Amino acid sequence: MRRWPLIGVVAAAGASLVVVTAGGLLDRSPDRDPSSPATDAPAGSSTSATAAPVPASRADRTEDGARRAALGFASVAQDWLYLPDDQVERAVRSIATTSAGPSLSRDTVEEVRSARDALAKSPGRVWWLVRPMASRVERFDPFAARVVVWTVTVLSAADVALPQADWVRVAVDLQWERDSWRVHAINDVPGPTPMTGTKDRPWQPEPFDDALRGFERVGSEAGP
Repeated sequence: MRRWPLIGVVAAAGASLVVVTAGGLLDRSPDRDPSSPATDAPAGSSTSATAAPVPASRADRTEDGARRAALGFASVAQDWLYLPDDQVERAVRSIATTSAGPSLSRDTVEEVRSARDALAKSPGRVWWLVRPMASRVERFDPFAARVVVWTVTVLSAADVALPQADWVRVAVDLQWERDSWRVHAINDVPGPTPMTGTKDRPWQPEPFDDALRGFERVGSEAGP
């Protein structure tokens, strides 16, 4: 299953509550042919961005350069939630290969719009954090590489999504094009997923947000 680690929206069975689960953009393959601006940004986000940031190290045509680029690409989609559709399209095309860009950008704009609309229904702050935890280079040559990044997505939104964490391994297929590493395809699989710590318990959205009052998101999702 091909996807960008953003978010997918599903209706909760037997309830009117809309549940937003970490996961995301399906069928993110160059082989698949497939506008309203953001309102309030999730907690700790940067609303001044005009385009999704990309790793400065992606122009390093080495194995380490490919790894650093993949770390950024695996989590950069978080910032697209806060951009209007035209900027999301430009941001995706700026990091995609020429052949993958049209389908990746079209599908990503649709998914971001759906996620934005769902999260806008929350009366409180939205917490959505994507973090790369570890990575492995599966194959590399100066023209193409595959890097698998283990990530965690944390999401909470009152009346929309219970506090949750989604752990996935994101395989980023890279190609060297126009003097930098660019995304040709992206794919994720679940896990490995750790259990909740023995001293902790599940939280509801309101106390979750209250406990983080005054906190700001650490760093940008664009780099390791």
